[in-house]
Amino acid sequence: MHTPHRRTTALAGLALALAPVLSSCGFDYATDRDYTPGVATNARDGKVDVLGAVIVAAESGEAVFVSSFANSFDNDESTLESITSEGLTFSGLEDVTLPPNGFANLAASDSPVTVEGDLEPGTFVEVTLDFSHGDSVSLDVPVRPNCGDYAEIPGVPSGDEVCEVATAEDH
Repeated sequence: MHTPHRRTTALAGLALALAPVLSSCGFDYATDRDYTPGVATNARDGKVDVLGAVIVAAESGEAVFVSSFANSFDNDESTLESITSEGLTFSGLEDVTLPPNGFANLAASDSPVTVEGDLEPGTFVEVTLDFSHGDSVSLDVPVRPNCGDYAEIPGVPSGDEVCEVATAEDH
């Protein structure tokens, strides 16, 4: 009468073998996707990834466009040719050429991309970026005040290290 013992051992072994599979998260969960914390916008659909796109605006009316770009071409370079948005003027865009599999960060550039127009922190602006390889990337870019993480962005005056929080009494 060793059959119950063998059955118990077989079931225990099967449960042990299936435990990692049955306890996993499954497929296509948030933990499997790219995550970049922050308030900026990302676009990873084209041949050039647009990462951390944001417009930083100071109370003085000065504003800059900041973003990083990652070229996923293995053999070809790509150049950011223009930045446009209805009602806004972007100036100071100098040669932003990305070598194959290269990376560029406008926040680290010696010449910031200034933005002129009606900008209100807390809103979003639709911006289109055109690249030399023919792709255009359109995305909704947040307008942020020059405080907190954006207190020391070249092209706008230095802001407070901590952003003020609006309360119901302020409105």
